[in-house]
Amino acid sequence: MIKKFIKFIDKKVDLRKFIKFGITGILNTAIDFGVFTFCNEILNFDPVISNPIGQTLATINSFFINKNWTFEKRKNYNVKEVLKFLIVNLISISLTTLGMYIFNDKLGINKYVCKIPIFFITICINYFGNKLFVFK
Repeated sequence: MIKKFIKFIDKKVDLRKFIKFGITGILNTAIDFGVFTFCNEILNFDPVISNPIGQTLATINSFFINKNWTFEKRKNYNVKEVLKFLIVNLISISLTTLGMYIFNDKLGINKYVCKIPIFFITICINYFGNKLFVFK
């Protein structure tokens, strides 16, 4: 079973694209955190308002960079592709929220410590979702 999983991963992961995806993720994280901090600290928005603004801008950035650079799908933009991208990101955000709820609220693990395993899980979800579903 493990050997089959490793063969599947080996066939599906393009290391070059995965590294580009990781670089894009770092940029998206910086955008999310920067916008959140700006809205929260400078504009004095409530964190409940600041957080989705940062995530939304990071997600928009993610779509354009992943489409054009990571997965090199420079064809015209279409509604189907955008909807697929939104589905993958909504799944990812939902699982992140569930993970925070379980690890932080139920198990009492520090919220910043919880983000570490959740971060790696969402990278995998987003990478495979984008590679196999959105930009295939």
